[in-house]
Amino acid sequence: MTSSGPPDQRVAGTLCLPRGHATTVQLLIPGGFYGQAYWRMRGDPQRPSYVETMTGAGYATLAIDRLGTGASSYPPSTRFRPDTHQIVIRRLIRQLREGRLGGGRFAKVVVVGHSLGSTLARAVAAAHPAEVDGVILTGESSVPDEAAFEQMGAGIHRAADDSRFAGRGLDDGYLTTRPGLRATWFYHGPNADSKVIAADEATKTTDVFPPGDSYTPPSINKHIQAPVLMVNGEHDKLLAGARSSSAALHAQEAPFYGPRAKLETVVVPGTGHVLNGHRTAPDWFAQARAWADRQVGGAAR
Repeated sequence: MTSSGPPDQRVAGTLCLPRGHATTVQLLIPGGFYGQAYWRMRGDPQRPSYVETMTGAGYATLAIDRLGTGASSYPPSTRFRPDTHQIVIRRLIRQLREGRLGGGRFAKVVVVGHSLGSTLARAVAAAHPAEVDGVILTGESSVPDEAAFEQMGAGIHRAADDSRFAGRGLDDGYLTTRPGLRATWFYHGPNADSKVIAADEATKTTDVFPPGDSYTPPSINKHIQAPVLMVNGEHDKLLAGARSSSAALHAQEAPFYGPRAKLETVVVPGTGHVLNGHRTAPDWFAQARAWADRQVGGAAR
């Protein structure tokens, strides 16, 4: 759980391969209180998930449960350090390139994050630019709504006090969302299926937020040397600043990035924080696929 410590924890993930030989893999990092299932959500039940879209386009994907979530290990919360998740992500990138996780060696790795996952993706791409070939950020921007995060905090409690996790022996550092929080804060009701929201609630995870592991300031973004795509929902209640249009978001974010990032931005209309859980999800999936083809390449053909 530290850069010099032994690899004594298990990180669960699902590697999906397309037909043919892909040389690019997307490492999918979920946000707070979400696991790898986020990337298999179908906001529109009749259309493909993010994983299905990308594998159908010829890209391999590795969706993970971060430590303390899903099927991964649950170490004592006191063992988490501010950079624990970044260390894990770097090790996974290395193993993907070395072919140690199945599917052969991958020449290129794109880190794809949602919310907290985007913060982690940015941090890794900025600190270790040679290790990342593309960055997709969703549900995050340079202007988080701090007041909204404080209000949402009232809907978070100890996992041990939640019926879903009671009896699992989790210490007080493990948290989860109270029933109903997700529908209130993460969704834009008119474009969300009630059954999708219910399934989201039923598959929620725990999480650990160690001291110092919080929002990473946008000042680090200048160090990112790979192409960047940023996607946010028009009605994301956790973001302040520009949400009216893709152009407005670009104007807000571009000053934080260097020229090699080739920043592209998308605002998805009628969509809240959890982009993949809305009926509009396939729209941004298609734009991410086109961006990957244009800026990274390496899909199986």
